[in-house]
Amino acid sequence: MGFMSAPRTAVFLDGAYLDNLTQGPWAHGGRPLALDMRKLPRHLNQGAWPNQVFYYYALPWLSDPPLPAEHHLRVQKEKFLAFLASEKRWILREGRVERRGGVRPGDWVYEQKRTDVQIAVDLVRLAWRGSIDRAILLAGDSDLIPAIEDARAAGVHVTLTYHPGSVHRDLLTTCDEAKILIESDIRPLIRG
Repeated sequence: MGFMSAPRTAVFLDGAYLDNLTQGPWAHGGRPLALDMRKLPRHLNQGAWPNQVFYYYALPWLSDPPLPAEHHLRVQKEKFLAFLASEKRWILREGRVERRGGVRPGDWVYEQKRTDVQIAVDLVRLAWRGSIDRAILLAGDSDLIPAIEDARAAGVHVTLTYHPGSVHRDLLTTCDEAKILIESDIRPLIRG
């Protein structure tokens, strides 16, 4: 009887997608849900530690000069990222936030850029190098479809973890497996 090794797994976390969940459908009384990020990758990988965890983010916008609320948010995010950087197996990938729109503050829209491309590049690179057997994504953007198709062509099993109503439906059918993640599923991950 042959020995079967555990699949080499990478978890890909879209930080903006996760922020939208913790500040939107999972928020309590207007307060964001605080997750224990040390437990999240293991939870997504059915109790086993993945080989690598990629976290994609963009630091919050800062005006020139920064508004006090912007500065506070930026400092909080930098502390959070320093914590993740100190954890084993975590790899951080930074995008950027761009402000678009009119000349008045009410007309501005803030968009995160480069992170979806970074997810796609890492997924395809690891897949074609033969570095992973499984990829678990926590994301919702259909821009990832070509990268997922390419990773699957390289033999990688791709699981999408998502919240209902926050994912493009074409993304659901592109992956090998799609798992709904609702607040009750992540209750063990909530920090005090």
